Amino acid sequence: MNEQYVEKRIEEYSENRETYIEFADKILDIIKLLVKRDYPDIKIASYSRRAKEIESLRKKLSKDKYNENSEITDLAGVRVITYSRKDIEAIAKIVTDSFQIDEINSVDKASKLEEDRVGYRATHYVVSFGEDRIRMPENQMFEGLKCEIQITSLIAHTWSEIIHEKGYKFEGDLPKKLSRRMNLLAGMLELADLELDAYVESYDNYVSKIEKEIEQGCLKYEINTMSLERFMAWKFPKMSPQIFRDMELILRELKAFGLKTIQDLNNIVRTEFEEEICKGGWRSLDGIIRNILIIHNADKYFAEVWNPSMNQMNRKNYKLYQQFGVEIDRICKEYSISLI
Repeated sequence: MNEQYVEKRIEEYSENRETYIEFADKILDIIKLLVKRDYPDIKIASYSRRAKEIESLRKKLSKDKYNENSEITDLAGVRVITYSRKDIEAIAKIVTDSFQIDEINSVDKASKLEEDRVGYRATHYVVSFGEDRIRMPENQMFEGLKCEIQITSLIAHTWSEIIHEKGYKFEGDLPKKLSRRMNLLAGMLELADLELDAYVESYDNYVSKIEKEIEQGCLKYEINTMSLERFMAWKFPKMSPQIFRDMELILRELKAFGLKTIQDLNNIVRTEFEEEICKGGWRSLDGIIRNILIIHNADKYFAEVWNPSMNQMNRKNYKLYQQFGVEIDRICKEYSISLI
């Protein structure tokens, strides 16, 4: 390409680079807002934005495939990295619904790979603001600008940042041994991506199954974090918010008490206790479960489960135990527990 023209393009871009940064900021802010609103359960590994570095643009314009009529569509850039590949589709929907898409320059790199090939997999969109957004006074400065949005998984991003940079951008051909290792690693990473998606789907299905079956009265599940959370939501539906302060501790206490399944726990919850909890303004699920155990068998709890360092008892619990016939005065004296 004509060197003089390259320098002219560089000068024009240098003068407007801050505008491209602001444009990328705007694009990213919109995506973040809509992900939070429409897909609150999706966890994003990272968001980033940039305007192309001057030297990077100079190097790009100097390549033979670019000429004076070439459009550079990645001067502004946004990247969204998801933990799971399955979430890419949801983010892509936000992008296609929210911006004007340059179909010619947008590409799904995964779909371009043949079935027997491995490599970088990501969805790239080149976008601009539509007429509705450009009409806003604060956005008029972005008219005609384009931004490349990359959506990829964390594992695919790892490939891009480490292997891709040291492989495909290598000047000349890699030695066969290195090239083979690069391809094997790419395949391993892609397999890991697929397996991670499969795990997430199986996990979600398991959670959904627990929730549905517990709601239907099926309490066969072993006590764990998930089943205990779902059980408490089902058992005490009017209590909100429901808060576990130390899930690991209460799981250890349930195990020490000898309870293995959700059914075991449900069997010792007295109806009167349920009614009392619903009207008593209780919030800590740890405390409610602990009270279930103490009311059921206080001597067993304090002999086999209780931590001697917890040598204080609040008066609200004290009165609750009295109400349900627990010999709490004897226990407080025997275990040197003071009321607060």
